[in-house]
Amino acid sequence: MHTIYKNKSNKNISEKLSVSYVMICCCTYKRPEKLERLLDNLSNINYQKNIKTEILVVDNDKGKSAEKVVSKFSQRLPIHYVSEIQKGLSNARNTALRESMNYGASHIAFIDDDEIADVNWLVNHIEFYQKFEDIYISSGPTYKKFENNYPSYIINNPVFATHSSKKLGDYKKTCASGNVFFPLNIIKNSNTYFSKDFNFSGSEDTDFFSRLSESGYIIGWNYNAVNFELINDERANIKWILNRAFHNGYSVSLTRFLNQENFCKRLFYIIEKFFTLLMNFIIIIFSIPFGITNFLNSVTRFTKNFGKFLGAILLERRSYYGE
Repeated sequence: MHTIYKNKSNKNISEKLSVSYVMICCCTYKRPEKLERLLDNLSNINYQKNIKTEILVVDNDKGKSAEKVVSKFSQRLPIHYVSEIQKGLSNARNTALRESMNYGASHIAFIDDDEIADVNWLVNHIEFYQKFEDIYISSGPTYKKFENNYPSYIINNPVFATHSSKKLGDYKKTCASGNVFFPLNIIKNSNTYFSKDFNFSGSEDTDFFSRLSESGYIIGWNYNAVNFELINDERANIKWILNRAFHNGYSVSLTRFLNQENFCKRLFYIIEKFFTLLMNFIIIIFSIPFGITNFLNSVTRFTKNFGKFLGAILLERRSYYGE
């Protein structure tokens, strides 16, 4: 394993490793059918022949509901299974990091159990990482695929939008963990892990990658590394949409202010969001005559901004490093 680049802007960060051994990690909890669909998908995508690639499934169910599914693919895929009985998103993702390092992987790619990958998903992550010398973390888009026919007010809700004006290689402040690729030495050397404070609230990935970014590990937008989140009845409903909008807004405030010492900026942000909520409320009222799609979209924007507002108010400083 040798280095191909060292970020000259920050001498304290880890050297950028060449790609020699990739571990594709999926954390799962009591969703054996979706996991089986994902593993079947991963058995049919393209891999670079000169790079060792294996799959690791982290089962967060103490009943080990994923174990039988993994065993079905033991002849088709180079796959590993590990049980993490301590519930929580951060616990499961930290186990994925630790186990991947224990196996000796140089890089890790995360994908969620309710997603499937484009045929060139991993190849495009690797090529992007190799092309952009200053970028350590490759962040790709997750497009939504609806499994059934749903009303337009569901399909066209902004919570399901994945549009981005960013160009290939543009920098990002943070990213999601459902479609990402990065070297493991940056975890080992910085002792940065997913915070257990976010085990059950979500936003653990927003927090984790924002801290890596602030440490000097650049995140790059890679629109070629595509995967798809499959939306079914569980998520294609108003209750789930509004809950997701709130948590998305809340995580925006966490990303923006978690390490921000300037209270005046945070206070100005809170005041700004208060007036934004008033404006959103007025828009909701005026959207009623224009149909349910416009009305729900307006309510969704209000809910997301309420999440931003509340997140900035309730923000607490946490312990970020280690576990």
